[in-house]
Parts: sequence; structure tokens; C-alpha cells
Amino acid sequence: MYCTNCGDELSSERTNLGYTYCTRDECVAACFEPVDVVALAVNKASDQYLLRRHLDLPEHPPRASVADDDHLGALGLAGRPPSERPRARPTASRIARLEAELDAALAAESDPERRRKLVNDHNAKLRRFNIRYRRSAQRRA
Repeated sequence: MYCTNCGDELSSERTNLGYTYCTRDECVAACFEPVDVVALAVNKASDQYLLRRHLDLPEHPPRASVADDDHLGALGLAGRPPSERPRARPTASRIARLEAELDAALAAESDPERRRKLVNDHNAKLRRFNIRYRRSAQRRA
């Protein structure tokens, strides 16, 4: 059997494996077709890998690889220099800001029912952080 790209003779080992092209770089570059595989997460088991065409999934646009130098393009941050990229504030500083807002609101309020509502609203905002508030407050002190 002969290579479909350059016409050189293929080794019998390579033809037995099902290849129709030789191992030269230009033949591999011209003939290699990557397999489009999807990993499916399974509860309490290892992932299962299936071919995308067997799942009737829509085609997905190609995106930048994480291995690329400019991998922030997928996040929409590639065009911005590091100084202009948005920075997340640490949780402790956000908690401190919320506490300052609560203290200001409580200082202006004298009705006990309204004060209780302000505290409950504050606690609801803290629960969204999904942290243990007491431990965080203890570490800061």
C-alpha cells in the first residue's frame, strides 16, 4: 500500500493499524483528522468519552486553547492590558464595606422593627458569599 499524500510505500505495520499515510511531517499535517470527543460526567463513576457525532450535538465554534499564550481571549480580556482588567475585591473588604453600610443605616434608624429588617437584609447579603462569617471576622480581628 502507498501513502495517499506523497505516494511512498507504507510499512505493513502501519497499514495493519489502518493508516493510509506515512509518518513524514508534511503527510501527517495534510492527512491527520482529529477526533471530536466529548467527556460526559457520570455520577459516582469515571467520565465516559463519546464521539460528538454520536450525540447529535450542535457544532461548536473553535476557541482558543488554554495552552496558548493568549488564553485570556476566551474570557474577553485579551485586548486589555493587565492594569485595565477588572479586579475582584477580596471577600474581607466587601464584608467590611457591607458592615459600614449597615452601621450607617442603623445609626439613622430608631424603629426596632426596621432595624431588625436591616440586619436580616445584611445577613442575607453575607450568605451570598457562601462563607463562614464568624471565622472570617475572627481572622480579621
